Amino acid sequence: MDESDSGQTRFRWKSVALKTGVVLGLSVALLCSTWVLDRASIKIAWFAYGGTYGFFTNALPVVLAFLLLLVVLNRLALTFIVTLGLVLALYVANFLKLKYLDVPVSFSDAYLLGNLHLSTIKLLSDYVNVWYVAGLLLLLAVVVAGSFKWERPWFRRWGIARVALGVVALFFLGSAVAGASWVGSVYGASNLRVKPFSPLLTQVHAGLISSVLHTGVERRQALAAPVDEQAVNALLALEPGPVPALAPPQASGQKPDIVVIQSESFFDPGILKDIPNTDGTLPNLHRALAVGIGGTMDPPTFGGGTLRTEFEVLTGIPMAAYPQVEFPYLQIVQPTIPSFVHVLREHGYATVAVHANSATFWNRDVAFKEIGFQRFLSKHSFPADAHKDGWYISDQAMTDKIITTLEQARSPTLVFAVSIEAHGPYLNDPVDDPARRDAIPAPPGVQGKALLEYRNYLYHIENADRALGRLWDFLESRHRPYILVFYGDHLPALTHVYGQAHFDNGQDGPNQFVPWFIVGSGVQPRTAHVDAWMMGSDILRSAGIPLTPYYQLIAKTQVALSSAPGAVLPEATLQGVYSLARLYLRGQLGRYLAENLQAAGKQAAVTHE
Repeated sequence: MDESDSGQTRFRWKSVALKTGVVLGLSVALLCSTWVLDRASIKIAWFAYGGTYGFFTNALPVVLAFLLLLVVLNRLALTFIVTLGLVLALYVANFLKLKYLDVPVSFSDAYLLGNLHLSTIKLLSDYVNVWYVAGLLLLLAVVVAGSFKWERPWFRRWGIARVALGVVALFFLGSAVAGASWVGSVYGASNLRVKPFSPLLTQVHAGLISSVLHTGVERRQALAAPVDEQAVNALLALEPGPVPALAPPQASGQKPDIVVIQSESFFDPGILKDIPNTDGTLPNLHRALAVGIGGTMDPPTFGGGTLRTEFEVLTGIPMAAYPQVEFPYLQIVQPTIPSFVHVLREHGYATVAVHANSATFWNRDVAFKEIGFQRFLSKHSFPADAHKDGWYISDQAMTDKIITTLEQARSPTLVFAVSIEAHGPYLNDPVDDPARRDAIPAPPGVQGKALLEYRNYLYHIENADRALGRLWDFLESRHRPYILVFYGDHLPALTHVYGQAHFDNGQDGPNQFVPWFIVGSGVQPRTAHVDAWMMGSDILRSAGIPLTPYYQLIAKTQVALSSAPGAVLPEATLQGVYSLARLYLRGQLGRYLAENLQAAGKQAAVTHE
C-alpha cells in the first residue's frame, strides 16, 4: 500500500470516527432532551430521577427512531430536528391530556389514532390551537425543503454501513412497538418501578415512553385476564337477602317503553363549596330524585372517556375487570357483546341508539351492533339544520329525535340516547343566548376564566335539564307505561373552576360522583348509590323484565352494597364480580353456573348467556 492510499484510509477512518462521535453526541442530546421534556410535561424538576434505569430506557426508542430517520432522510440536522419535534409533540399531548383528563398519554391512545377521522380531528382541535399546529407544519415544511437544498447528505450512498444501521434500528424499533418478548424484560415492572395504581407516578419513575411500552406488552393480553374461581364461588354463596322488585307489574300487561339518557358531562355543581343548592337551576333533576329511584353513581372515568361509562351501563361489565382496557369499543371486538340491550330484544323490544355525532366516533357503529342495537341514529340521521347550542347539536334536537322515534314505534322500544351539547371545551363557547349565560350568578371566589368556564358549563346543563323535563312530560302524556333513566357519564374537565372552587367532601374531581335516577310507571322512591355497571340490573327490574343469571348476581351485589359500611363493596366481592364479568364476556357464564350449582346441589334455572 503506498503512502497516498494509507493516508486516504486514515482519513476515511477519521471521518467515520468523527461522524460516529457526532451521531453519539446528538443521541446523548436526545436522551437528555427527552427526559427534560418528560419532566416538564408533568411539572416536576427537569432532571428528577435523571440517570436512573428509566432515564435510559425512556429514550431508547427515541434514539432508535433518530437512527432510522437518519438512514431514510440522510440529513443529520433535519433528522435531529424532526426527531426532537416528534418528541415535543408527544409531551405536549401528555401535558394537555393531564390538564384536561387528569391521566397521562397511554398505550391505548394508539387506538384513538387508529380511529382518526373528521369528527375525531374536530374534537381534538377544540383543545389545541389549530393555527399553532398549521404554523408549525409550515415551519417544518420550510425546514425540510431548506435542508434538502442546503444540507449535505450524511451518507454518500446506500453502502453496507447505512443499510446495516437501518436494519438494526428498524428491527429493534419495530419489535418494541410490536411488543416483542425482550420488551417485556427490558420494560418489566420491577425494572421500571411501575406503580399499577398510578400511571402518573409510574411516569415519574420511568418516563412516559417507558410506561407506554410497558403497558403495551400488558395490554396485548388485556382480555386474557384470569378467572378467580374461588372468588366467583364466594360471590355465588353470598346471601345478602332477597332482591327487591323496583316496580310492580303493569296492570295493562303492556311492556313499558324504556328511554335511557346518558347526559354529557352532567354533574350537580351543588357539590362544590360555596355554591348553593341547584334546586332552582336543575329542577327536573331534583324532582326526579324525589319521586324515583336514584342518587349518586360512581363512573369509571373523569373529564373524558365517555365510552367507558357507556360500556359499563350497557353491558354490566366493570372496566376494573379489565384494567388494561381503556377504550372498550376499540379493544373489545367480537360478534356479540352481552348487554341488557340483548335481554330486551329477547323480550320483544325494538332497540335504538341515538347520538348526534359521527357513527364511527369511538367505533360506535360497530360496537352498537355487537351490543344489540338494531338501529343507530347518528349525526347523519339528524336534519342538516338541526339546532346547535355551543359547539354541538343541542339536547333539544336530541329530544326531538327521541320523541319522533317513540311516536313512530310499533312495539315496546328501548331508546338509548347519548347527548353531546355539554361537551367541552367550555371557554370561548359560542352559546345561543349569551345574555342568559352571563346572568348565571357568580359563585364566591370564582372569577376570570374560571367564571366563564363555570357559566358556559352551567348554561348547557340547564339546557339538559330543560330537555329532560320536556321528554318526561311527553312520556307522561302518552298514557302508556314508560321507564325514564338519566345519568351523567363523568364530571367535566373544568380545570379553571376546580382550581378556585373545591368540593364539599374535600376530595378531588376523579373521586366525585354523578347523579342518576329512574322514574316511570310504578317506580317507587328510593335512594341508592350504584356503580355504573350496576345500572342495567336496575333498568330491567324497573321495567319488570326477568333478570338473566348475570343480572341476578349483579342485583345481589347491589343488595350487599346497600348494607356495606360506607357503601363500599368488600374487595373479595369485587374480585368475584370481576371474574364473573370475564366469564360473561367470554360466553362461558351459563356453563360455569350450571356446573357449579349442580356440584353444590342447588337448583336454579340457568339460561345460556
